[in-house]
Amino acid sequence: MKITPEQPTHLIQQHSTFRLPWDKGACCFFILGIFLAAMIFHLLGIFPTV
Repeated sequence: MKITPEQPTHLIQQHSTFRLPWDKGACCFFILGIFLAAMIFHLLGIFPTV
């Protein structure tokens, strides 16, 4: 992005804050993967319960 002399730089710094985008699909796949891993560990008896 070119900065022209007429363009104020404080507006560029205001809009360039670091934010993580909320990806609902990735979050759902992550929760589903954790759930499936827990079910597989439970069925295989890797982490035995008391």
